[in-house]
Amino acid sequence: MRNRLTFANIISILLENKKKTYQQHQLVRSLFSAYLNDELSSDEIYAEDNTMYSRWCTGARPIPMEILRIYEDNNFEVMEEDFRCKIIPNLINESQAHSQMEELINDSRNIIGNKTADEMLALTDNAAFFTAVVRYAILSDHKHSGLFSPDLSDTIQNSRLPSITEEFVGRKNELKECGKLLQEHPTLFISGVAGIGKSEFAKYFAEKNRKKYTNIIYLYYAGDLKKSIAGMEFDDDTSEMTEETLFDRHYKTLKKLHHDSLIILDNFNVLPKDDSFFREFAQNDFQLLITTRCRPTQYPIMELKELDADTELPELFYRLCPSATENTLATKQIIKTVHSHTLTVVLSALSLSASGMEAEELLYELQTCGLSIASGEAVELYKDGDYTDGLMAEHLRKLLQLGKLSDPCLDVLRNLSLLSASGVLKNAFKNWMKLPSLNDVNYLAKYGFIHDDKENRKISLHPLIREIVALETLPSVSNCHTLLDSLHCICLVHGLEVKRPQNMIDSLISITENILADIPEDYLLFLQDMFPYLEKYLVTDYLPKLVERIEYVMKQNTHSYCDRALLLDYKAELFLTKNDYKNALKKRLKAVSVLEPYHTEDADQRTANLLSNLYNNLSNTYLLMKKTKEAAEMLHTALTIRQEYTHLGLAESHDMLQQLLNLTNMLILSKNTDTAKQVLSTYENLVLEHEGTQTLDNGVCQMMYGAIALSEGNAKEAELHLLSAENIISEVMGTDNDYAKTVYLYLNNLYSRWQKPEQALAYKNK
Repeated sequence: MRNRLTFANIISILLENKKKTYQQHQLVRSLFSAYLNDELSSDEIYAEDNTMYSRWCTGARPIPMEILRIYEDNNFEVMEEDFRCKIIPNLINESQAHSQMEELINDSRNIIGNKTADEMLALTDNAAFFTAVVRYAILSDHKHSGLFSPDLSDTIQNSRLPSITEEFVGRKNELKECGKLLQEHPTLFISGVAGIGKSEFAKYFAEKNRKKYTNIIYLYYAGDLKKSIAGMEFDDDTSEMTEETLFDRHYKTLKKLHHDSLIILDNFNVLPKDDSFFREFAQNDFQLLITTRCRPTQYPIMELKELDADTELPELFYRLCPSATENTLATKQIIKTVHSHTLTVVLSALSLSASGMEAEELLYELQTCGLSIASGEAVELYKDGDYTDGLMAEHLRKLLQLGKLSDPCLDVLRNLSLLSASGVLKNAFKNWMKLPSLNDVNYLAKYGFIHDDKENRKISLHPLIREIVALETLPSVSNCHTLLDSLHCICLVHGLEVKRPQNMIDSLISITENILADIPEDYLLFLQDMFPYLEKYLVTDYLPKLVERIEYVMKQNTHSYCDRALLLDYKAELFLTKNDYKNALKKRLKAVSVLEPYHTEDADQRTANLLSNLYNNLSNTYLLMKKTKEAAEMLHTALTIRQEYTHLGLAESHDMLQQLLNLTNMLILSKNTDTAKQVLSTYENLVLEHEGTQTLDNGVCQMMYGAIALSEGNAKEAELHLLSAENIISEVMGTDNDYAKTVYLYLNNLYSRWQKPEQALAYKNK
């Protein structure tokens, strides 16, 4: 049980019982008149001060220690006098305030102890009683001063509370009950059937109570709580971090949050026991509000019922479609026909508004869906999460058709149904779809098909609508080729270094899971090029599943020898993630044996490029096994193949750069610096010819030149190259990445050996 005798709860009682003309800032200033000037008018008070007072009143921040010291020195006599002369005269119901505080004291006996409770309750003078209660509350808050959360508004780059709907109606009693339950139980489930408005309720509650919380964090549950936490974007995340590292760092920060922070876990449609991490997560000190279609028995739960069919649902309908007020009878019949279900009522109103139909026409369309199921039966159908059958699904199908959507609008919905249910960045979707504007997206958002989360700049489909859209439009490789081509191109840009692109990763995985592979050869190529992209951003947990899917597509359809060799190479990579070098080597040797028979003069570009890469990967495997001689031989073979097929453009590829860089590293390690510089010169010429000077590859090149000069004891040349590398990398990538940190290490080493301690210390601290 929580200690309810806090300053926030005490001040809320005083605010509840004060006169309307007695404003919050006046009450606070009167309460602390020994420190604050309580004679200022409203116009003389800064907005920042009002914000500070609000944080004190909501418990987001404790009363400052300097105020506490002043009152401790004067034994709180000044406060008692202020209660008697300034505050009590401005209370409408003094006795009610006294009774409410008594109730708080009695409810907190298990925490504060009977002796303390009895001492306060024994005070009969209201001014003395109020002062004693306030004094205890302030001291108690400071005793637990570590229980206030750090402000993460600048740290967390996403996971903000999504935009709330402007048409939210009703639920006043539920909102009050939710607040009360969260005070008593830090973890609360909001339950209800699909489409009843659980997510909107949770968001509206958070927005309505925003001032009470230091942080409000929104997480969309997509099947794994640890992944949801790892998928958050923090300002110090880097592309080199694994999902496990991201989770550890993010969760370490979340564990510092306390009761003044609220986390909304949306769409948690599993039982707590089905997610192995949930129990630990729920044991933290922050408040946790969870939306679910399940009914867990071991946690407090508040079930949302349908809005009142006679008052609240018509009000909601009229807000969405004002013209419906002209025919209230037909409107109420529409509401009844769709079984008074929130989502179908909303879509009915929006469809009526969008289509320009008369209410009677819409009613007729809904009544002739082709099914005749009693209301109770229909509810049971979608209570279990089966949206594909039953009357509700038929109504949704009909409502989606009623808008008479254009082909471009249907294409937007079709492609959006492929992407992650948690949403996709709006501008990214526009670019991926090559849309000339966002007009169609905004149109669909206006009429309820798409949820537009302006706060996080995301768009998404309601899970029910997403299901129906997928069934009706059948998104496939052929009819979603623009989206796939865009994402495929991004996967192929191996030289682009950015922060972990969670939006892109989520989209790729969602497409893989949901698309119809009607052109298997294109789908296979898409999956094959996904592998190095996900590997680059260390999404290692999904790679085994991706390899299984690649193998399944190959078994079901015709494939080439290159496909077989590539599959073996990917399986080798899976062994490497487990440090099983022996089996990785076997797979890669087998992959090479598959391709070597096609190592001929008329080999095509894909065969030659893949064979060179396979030898390069073999070299890396031997290097991990500390077999440097074999590693050097394989790398030499890889480069020879590229030179052999120069006419196919293999010498200008980014793979060639990577192989040259690997060879340079090997030569430096073997102290063959002259040859290393020759190889690096070839690398530099390719970069300058095809990319330019201010690129990451050139920054890496300058760093390698600096490392070679440092190993040769040429301090001035090393400094010149390393400072150039620092300038290029910081401009292209920023300073928070492994490339920049490596340059700093080299410069620290250089200046330490060069006896320049100030510069050495400067780079040591970067």
